[in-house]
Amino acid sequence: MEDQIRNELVDYNRVSVTLGVWIATVVVFISVLAYILKRRLTSGNTVLIVGLCDSGKTVLFSKLINPEYSPETYTSLKENRCEDVSVTSDRLVTLVDFPGSEKLRKKLFGNYLQKNRNSLKGIVFVIDSSTFGKKSRDVAAFFYDVLYESEKKVPILVACNKQNCPLAKSSQAVRTALEREFGYINGTREAALDSTDGAARKRTLTSTGKCFSWDDLSLLRLDFIECFVKKENGDVSDKQCNIGAIQAWIAAL
Repeated sequence: MEDQIRNELVDYNRVSVTLGVWIATVVVFISVLAYILKRRLTSGNTVLIVGLCDSGKTVLFSKLINPEYSPETYTSLKENRCEDVSVTSDRLVTLVDFPGSEKLRKKLFGNYLQKNRNSLKGIVFVIDSSTFGKKSRDVAAFFYDVLYESEKKVPILVACNKQNCPLAKSSQAVRTALEREFGYINGTREAALDSTDGAARKRTLTSTGKCFSWDDLSLLRLDFIECFVKKENGDVSDKQCNIGAIQAWIAAL
C-alpha cells in the first residue's frame, strides 16, 4: 500500500512538473509574441507621402512599389496603402499616399501625425516645382503644419518633383522660398490670438518670428532633393523616372 501511494505521488509530481513546464512555455511564447506585436505597432515602419493635389504623390507612390508600373492617377479622397514594400534587399516598409485635399487635413494631422506618429519612419513631402512660384504660400502653409503637428520628431524629405519641366524651381530655390514663407507664418501666428480672452495658443514652430531660419530646426532631419516621376508630356515610363535619391533616403532611415 505504501509503495502504491509512493508511486502515485511520483506520477503526480511528474505530471505537475510537465504541466508546469508546459505552462511556462506558453507564458514565454505569449510574452514574446506580445513583445513582437508591440514592437511592430510602436516602431516606425511607415513612410507617409504627402503634398498638395497634383504634386505627383500617387505616381511616386506607384513607382516606389514598382518602377515599371505606369498608373492612371486621379484626385482621390482616400489614402493609398501598400505594406512590405522592398526599398532594399533587406528593408521592407509600409507606404501611405495621403490625398492632398484640404478637407482631409484634420484626418492627416490627427490620425497619422499625432495619434500614430510612432508608426512613422519618415515623411516625404512632395512639391510640384513647376508651379511652386504660384503656389509657394499654399505649399508653405501646408508644410509648416506638417512640421508643427508632427512635433518636429519625424525625418522629412522634401521632394521637389517635376524637375524636367521648363519652369521648375530648383531645390535650393524652393528651400530659400519656404524659409522666407515660414518667417511670415511665424510672425503672423505670433501676432494672432486664438481666443478673445487673450489666452492664445500660438501654433508656431519656433519663437524666432520673421527671422526664422532652417538652423532653428537643427534637431530635425530635414532634406531637400530634386526628382521627376514622368515626362513633361505625361509619359510615366521607367526610363523617365528619377527617384533614386528618394529610394536611397528611405533605405537610410
